[in-house]
Amino acid sequence: MVSYACNESLTTFNNFSLTTFTTKTYLFYSNFLMMMSVSLNIFSKNILSKVRKKKEENVQNKILSESYEEFFERKSGEVIEEYWLNKPFAKAVIYCKKMPKYELLEPKLTFKEFQALESVYRILRDRIILKDVRELEKKKKHLFSEFIEALEELKENFNYQSIGKIWYYLSRDFIGYGKIDALLRDRYLEDISCSGYNTPVYVYHKVYGSMPTNVTFSESEMDNFVLKLSQKANVQISIEKPLADSTLPTGERIQLTYRNVISAKGPSFSIRRFGEFVITPVDLIAWKSVSPEVMAFLWLCVECRKNCIIVGATASGKTTMLNAIALFIPPATKIVSIEDTREIKLPHENWLPLITDTESMFEMLKATLRQRPEYILVGEIRGKEAITLFQAMNTGHTTYSTLHAGDVSSAINRLIHEPINVPVSIFDSLDIIVLLSIDYSEGKAVRKLQAIYDIYLDESNKIVYNPVFLREKKKFGYEWYNSQLMEEFAKQFGMTHKDVRNELKNRAKFLSEIERCEAEEFVKKVNDYRVEFYENL
Repeated sequence: MVSYACNESLTTFNNFSLTTFTTKTYLFYSNFLMMMSVSLNIFSKNILSKVRKKKEENVQNKILSESYEEFFERKSGEVIEEYWLNKPFAKAVIYCKKMPKYELLEPKLTFKEFQALESVYRILRDRIILKDVRELEKKKKHLFSEFIEALEELKENFNYQSIGKIWYYLSRDFIGYGKIDALLRDRYLEDISCSGYNTPVYVYHKVYGSMPTNVTFSESEMDNFVLKLSQKANVQISIEKPLADSTLPTGERIQLTYRNVISAKGPSFSIRRFGEFVITPVDLIAWKSVSPEVMAFLWLCVECRKNCIIVGATASGKTTMLNAIALFIPPATKIVSIEDTREIKLPHENWLPLITDTESMFEMLKATLRQRPEYILVGEIRGKEAITLFQAMNTGHTTYSTLHAGDVSSAINRLIHEPINVPVSIFDSLDIIVLLSIDYSEGKAVRKLQAIYDIYLDESNKIVYNPVFLREKKKFGYEWYNSQLMEEFAKQFGMTHKDVRNELKNRAKFLSEIERCEAEEFVKKVNDYRVEFYENL
C-alpha cells in the first residue's frame, strides 16, 4: 500500500508541467516523499526486529531443550542424592554417606568454545552496561540478544549445544555470581563460604550438614571475586579497609575479608543464606527431625495459645522450628515478628515482620505490644527484652521465641540470671520448652527435636520442668510422658482427656499423610482441618 502510494505520487509529479508547478506544490510533494521514505525505513526495521526476536527465541528454546549431561565430569563414588540447580546446565551431586561431599556439575567447554567465550565476553564488556536495566529478566533478554549478535560477528559455526554452553558461562559470570552462582540456586544450602586461595568452597546443607565442594578459587580469581561481591553488595573493601559486612541484592548476608591483611590464607567470604522456600512441619517429619505425634502436640499448643521457647545449640534448627510451628497459626490472625536478621517467613497476610538490631529490640518489643498482636514471634532473646516478652505472655499475648542453650536446665538458668534476669514470679506464663540438638550419624549432621517439657511453678515458687516427649535414640522414636496441658486442651475443647488423646493421634495421622507442599498450601490444608474439627465438636 505504501509502495503503491509512492509510485502514484511519482507519476503525478512527473506529469506536472513547469508552468503549473509552484514552490508550494514542490514543498508539499517533497515532504510527502520524505515521510514515505521514513515510513518505509520504520516498516522495514520493525519487520527485521520481529524476525530477529523470533530467531533469538528459537535459539534460546533450542539450547534449553538440549541435554548437557554428556559434558559433565562425574567422580566415582556412591551417590546419595542428586538434583538440578539450573536445568539443563548445572546439577548438584552428593557423594559418600560417611563423609559427604558436594559436587557441582557444569558442562565442560572445548578449547574452541572457551576462546569464543573469551571473545564474546570482551565484545560485550565494552558494548553494553547492564546497570541501566534493573530487572534481572530484562537483563537476561538484553544480554542474550547482544550475545547472539556478538557470536555472529565471530563467524564461527557452533551447534546448539556449544551455543548453550557458551551462553551458560557468559550469563553466569556477566549477570550472576560466577563459580558459586549455581550454589546460590540450591534451596537446601544455608551457608556458602571459602577461607582463602585454592581452598575448597564449603557449604552447609539442611540435610547433610557441612560439606566441601569441588569449587576452588585461584589467587587472582579470589581477589576479583571478593571485589565483585563487594560491588554487588554496594560496600567498599580494600587493603585500607579489609573487612566488610553487608547484604546482597537477593537478601543474603555476606562477610568479606580482602587479601592477606587479616587472614594469612588470603581473602575470604561467607554468605549466610535464607531459604526462598519455607520449611513446613511436613518437611521436618519427612526428614525425621520430629515425629508426627510430637508435631501434632505442638499444633494443639499453637491452637490453644500456649507460650513456647525453642532451645538449642548454634545451627540446631531453632528458627526453622519456630517458623514451622508458626504455620499452625490461623490465616487471619494478627502476627508480629521481631528479628535482627530476617529469617522468619510466613504466608499469612496479617503478619507484620519487623527488623531491628539487638540493642533496640527491647524498645521494638515494647512498641509492638501497643499494636495488639495475637501472636508475637521473637527471633532470639538475649537480654532484657526477655522480661518484656514474659510480661506479654502474662497480658494474654501468645509468644514464641528461641534461646541458645544446651539443655532445659541451662536455658532456665540463662533466663533467670544475668544478663536476662526474668523474675521467677512471672515464669509461670511460659507453658513449654522445646529442646533441639544436632546429632552426627555416619558423618552427617542431623537436626533432631530431643524433648518437649511442661514448665510450671510449684507451691514453693520453684520452677519445675517435666518431660512430655523424650526422644529414644535406639527406637528412633519418642516416648510419651503425658502433659498437664492435656487437661487444659480438654477444657478448652469441651472434651475428655481420652478424646484429646484421640484427637492428637488423628492430627498425627493427618500430618503423616499430607504430601510435601508449599507453605501457603500447608496453611490452607491445616485450616480446612481446623474448620471441620470445630464444626464436629
